[in-house]
Amino acid sequence: MKYYQLIRDMSKFNLRLQMVMRVKTTNVSEAARFYGATRPTVRKWLMRFEKEGLSGLRDRSKAPKHIPHKMKPEDEERIVSLRQKHPGWGSMRLLELYHVSGSNGSVHRVIRQNGLVKPKRKRWHRRKDLSELKKKLGLFASNQIDTKDLSDIYQYWPLMRRLGLPRYEYTFRERSLGATFFAYANENNSLYGALFAWYVIEHLKTYGIDIEGDEWQTDNGYEFIGSVRKSTNRLSAFEGVLKENHITHIRIPPRCSYLQSDVETFHRIVEDEFYDIEDYANGIDFLGKAYAYQLFFNYLRKNRYREHKAPVEILRERFPNINEGVLNLPPIRLESLLEAWYKRKELRGGYDVPISAPLIDYLERMSNPGALAEDKIRI
Repeated sequence: MKYYQLIRDMSKFNLRLQMVMRVKTTNVSEAARFYGATRPTVRKWLMRFEKEGLSGLRDRSKAPKHIPHKMKPEDEERIVSLRQKHPGWGSMRLLELYHVSGSNGSVHRVIRQNGLVKPKRKRWHRRKDLSELKKKLGLFASNQIDTKDLSDIYQYWPLMRRLGLPRYEYTFRERSLGATFFAYANENNSLYGALFAWYVIEHLKTYGIDIEGDEWQTDNGYEFIGSVRKSTNRLSAFEGVLKENHITHIRIPPRCSYLQSDVETFHRIVEDEFYDIEDYANGIDFLGKAYAYQLFFNYLRKNRYREHKAPVEILRERFPNINEGVLNLPPIRLESLLEAWYKRKELRGGYDVPISAPLIDYLERMSNPGALAEDKIRI
């Protein structure tokens, strides 16, 4: 049996040790014939054994001692620093936005070797299949809406308390492009859900988007369906706005949050890329940076699960006749819409304000001391 055949079936270390021991009792030529190896091979292991002992029989690294194209230490330090600043960004994102040195593989190696790799999340559905399905959807035909409680974000919470920043994010995500709009409020209720819906709808109408028959999907939160104890014939303010605009409201079954995967994915991304890393001087600075991130997400940030394209790039390819400004909707404090309505009502004594009828009706009922207890909210 030849040497290379033996080495496949037993420990390399033990084989080399036996070879050396046989040389000690016979000679190099006899050991070479017995193990089917060449004499230079036998001499190599004998010399290493005599020089280094048992450690000499172990495999040595075949990596070159000098690598001309190896990444410089300062480049590796920059990658580590950027990864720590943006823990949710992978090697492709760092290459794309910061133009760090190295290839995708080398940058990932630096991240991995420095223990900065996040554990993989469990995937419940095949992204490829979903991507093909989303390509067939019409513009703003299928959408998901949800709210995000920001008070459990470690970096954001102290700023929220100190600067009076909003606690809740109301999020709208369009599924064919992946584009996202969001706004803020201090409370999570049907009034602010309705104001957010109205804000998005009026924006889409401005750009000539036909929203009639579109689907807006939500969970069963109070901000969308109102009190669970209400009469079945009575719509919440949010549902009323959708009905007035002939939009189909779809509710997912309880405890099936995976059906809201698009908007939930954005919530994870915005936490990693915005709330976890940004600092703010005041409320105006917060809204300015939120607006900058919204523009970045819709116009610049490439999505690897959508053929590595940004939402605006998909818009140009699939809907070339639509104005790209449709993806530009500044995040606002929803309280500002409410304050504007009350102020104009007080000054003019009427209702000539650009707001939907269901919202006016809801606000009037909230102003009425005899309003149902289930609908009362703090304003």
